Amino acid sequence: MKLRSLFVLALAATPLLPIACGGGNDNLPPPPPPPGPRVMPSASASVAANVADAAPPPPAAPPVLLVQGTASPDPVAPLPIVKIAAPTSGQIVAADHAGDFQVKLDVKNWQTATGSSHVHLVLDNKPYKPIYDTKAAIKLSDLSPDPLTEGEHTLVAFASRMNHESVKTKDAMAMLSFFVGKKGDVKTDLKKPMLIYSRPKGEYKGDNASHLLVDFQLANVTLAEGKENVHFTVTGPGIDKALEAKVEKFGAPYYLDNLQNGQYTVKAELDGADGKMLPGPWNATTRTITINRDVPADPMPGMNMGAADAGAAPPVVDAGTKPAATPAKDAGAKK
Repeated sequence: MKLRSLFVLALAATPLLPIACGGGNDNLPPPPPPPGPRVMPSASASVAANVADAAPPPPAAPPVLLVQGTASPDPVAPLPIVKIAAPTSGQIVAADHAGDFQVKLDVKNWQTATGSSHVHLVLDNKPYKPIYDTKAAIKLSDLSPDPLTEGEHTLVAFASRMNHESVKTKDAMAMLSFFVGKKGDVKTDLKKPMLIYSRPKGEYKGDNASHLLVDFQLANVTLAEGKENVHFTVTGPGIDKALEAKVEKFGAPYYLDNLQNGQYTVKAELDGADGKMLPGPWNATTRTITINRDVPADPMPGMNMGAADAGAAPPVVDAGTKPAATPAKDAGAKK
């Protein structure tokens, strides 16, 4: 009886082992691995996430503006004199050689040089060609992308500063009409009020697109409040409602600021006191310009000179002009 009790006690103290078919536990799966250490997000990651969540949206692009600038001072005496020596007024140019016909300028008291003061030469109200060497050969085909048609054509030449702002003194502009092939109807009366569009034109790249000159010339008309005026209208990217300026005093140019990438349409119209366009084939001009800020500006001087257009002090002062005074603050455009 005593041995039996000892046996029962020994059996009770022995740990129980699982019993599997076959008599062993070799077929049991291994126990799962212990859980790894808990990874806590770093303080910098949490801060970055919070900053990203709290970052404000990018600022809206500044509004496109059409503002009046300050006129450059008039040249000192002797004032520039621009004439067209060839063709002559009313001359008939042979149709089969019209494109090769050479235009000749006679410019006095206005020193020109590449990247500095020059002359704007306009044929039939097409975009002007800047002439930096007034003695160089200029073909009619250089002034027009299209062949010259038979009939009347009109040339206008005027002195321009380095930044392409036109000189508006007496005798700084010349104009005449000639004919190709044979004389025909006179469509442009050079004795009546006439608007000559100048800037802006073409494509503006990089920094050249920051501040665009808006400028023109006039003949046979004096602008005044409540009378004749030049009406500008600008549409394009970033402009919800067309920008407008009513220019009632001839002299100071205008500028376009904060232009965005894309195409803009600029229209200039010479209107009477009643707001209607004065008759004449040059008195309503529309230009399409292209803005591309994502490419470098043209390095060639005189080609879309945005740096000069921007109103920065030019490195070369136009010959015969007084040093420019400090420009006054631009005034808002009149509506």
